Amino acid sequence: MVIAFTVSATLCLSTKAQSYKPVLVIAKKPSDYDFDGEELKFSLYWTIFHVADSLSRVKRVSPNELKFWGEVSTAGIASWFSKIKDQGYSIWNEKLKVPEKTYLRQDEGHYKRIKIYTYDLKKRVVIYEKVHPKTGKKQVKYVKIPFVPFEDIVSSVYFFRRYGIFKVGKETVFPLFAGGKFQNVSFKVVSREKVDTLFGKIDAYKVIPSNNLSPEGAFKRKGKVIFWFSADKRHLPIKVVAEVAVGSVSAVLVDAKGKGFDLRKDYKKRKEKSFLERILNGEIGGD
Repeated sequence: MVIAFTVSATLCLSTKAQSYKPVLVIAKKPSDYDFDGEELKFSLYWTIFHVADSLSRVKRVSPNELKFWGEVSTAGIASWFSKIKDQGYSIWNEKLKVPEKTYLRQDEGHYKRIKIYTYDLKKRVVIYEKVHPKTGKKQVKYVKIPFVPFEDIVSSVYFFRRYGIFKVGKETVFPLFAGGKFQNVSFKVVSREKVDTLFGKIDAYKVIPSNNLSPEGAFKRKGKVIFWFSADKRHLPIKVVAEVAVGSVSAVLVDAKGKGFDLRKDYKKRKEKSFLERILNGEIGGD
């Protein structure tokens, strides 16, 4: 994608000492699940209304790099009132456990922004560009990288899925770059429970992240966000609920596939097998 614009740059380099102290608390033995080829589809609801759909894909672009790509767009009743289409990607260095570049385009009614983050690990600096799509005006901010590894909004959930401590009561903590600054983000596992999904009941961990894991956008956060991750090595995000100014927004996994699995097809096979077993056991048919 090529974007042409006139540039009006505001340069800012922070050299002041900060009180921020990086914290890293992760699993000693990370998951060996390979994200390459994963595709997840979600339906998003505001209260009971279907308002958007989202899609995310992961592709290996080099031996040490993965590309996390995703988009979300309005659907259902929301399409009558306001058009939202957000998309973006992040190039993640698997070996160093850091993002290398992140591109986000937010088109949410009156809120329109392009944000580009380039992480220069040699100079230990983030080049943060904020562009207005209509006017072409551009702001550039340079932020020092205080600690490696670190994550951003796009890579943080993937990082947690691989390096998170998935035990009830345990908390995973790591540095996050969000809102133009570095801070610590945490994910706390509060319970393990069975969750009803389109693919049957799935054993999952209920996880609450800290409040700073939220990008600026159309929905204004009011309270906490809750994730449910599958209790296997994939740690698939099967459901997300966020409290907003009016009601709540939820994202429900409606399709998922990757190396060696396809949740929709796998569930269909289980149902067919169960149905056949019931027939053979005499539970269905007969006198």
